[in-house]
Amino acid sequence: MNHPRLVVSIDPAAGFCTGVRRAIRAAETLLANRGQAFSVGEIVHNEAETGRLRALGLTTLKTGELQQLPQDAHVLFRAHGEPPSTYNTLETSNLSLTDATCPVVLRLQHKVGLASAETAEKSGTVVIFGKPGHPEVVGLQGHARGKVLVLSHADQIEEADLTLPLHVFAQTTSHAGSFKQFCEAINARFPDATSRGEVSIHQTICAQVSKREPALEKFAREHDVVIFVTGSRSSNGKYLSERCTAFNPRTHVVSGPGELDPRWFAGAASAGVSGATSTPVWLMEEVASAIEKMTSEASCT
Repeated sequence: MNHPRLVVSIDPAAGFCTGVRRAIRAAETLLANRGQAFSVGEIVHNEAETGRLRALGLTTLKTGELQQLPQDAHVLFRAHGEPPSTYNTLETSNLSLTDATCPVVLRLQHKVGLASAETAEKSGTVVIFGKPGHPEVVGLQGHARGKVLVLSHADQIEEADLTLPLHVFAQTTSHAGSFKQFCEAINARFPDATSRGEVSIHQTICAQVSKREPALEKFAREHDVVIFVTGSRSSNGKYLSERCTAFNPRTHVVSGPGELDPRWFAGAASAGVSGATSTPVWLMEEVASAIEKMTSEASCT
């Protein structure tokens, strides 16, 4: 007995953010021209995409390995950005550079540099709200002078060694709601400092990132089943997939089409395929095609 075919759609708001898309294009152009290049760190936290680029000739390495490269090697900086020390290493090693740092991150690096110069003169503090050790945060720390603290939770504020004046920034991929709570905790600790101009809070979260969750909620609620595609090391993918599950309990997280289970679609009339800002559109298209094939075959049995 035939059943109505499942309608499968891809989330139009999902996929690479502008900064990652720009870095991927830079890598593809570089590899098309040279056949080989070296990325300082993974260009994107998605195993399928890094595998595709590796097949084209892109090798991922650590900063400490740059000095081992031959002088004719070409190096790519990914969207996350790098501290000045990495630029210095390239210059002293006479290596060629394609800098694909996201323009949003570049502007934030500049702001952190200016603010830290100001606070250093007054023994103040620059606070970066973000994930310690994240490549973007490491780059921001490198552009700062004086006292810099990286904090990731509002409950760390009370115990943190904060001295005024204070400049507060957010990692560009931070969750807007969490940053708001963090800033409220800052203001609670220094209730009069803001009015005196001693606490400056900078809204530095990427607009694309801040709009992603509301768009995901709408998409998830419009479908009976949602397949969320993400790499295993993507912090953005982990957070968004958890939010997607909250919006739609019939959410299943996969890294590719091979992990799909036909039982997930039982009784469903629609399925949506979404992903992280590090998930390539081509991979979501493969997952959507696999769902259509899988459910089409099941409906004819």
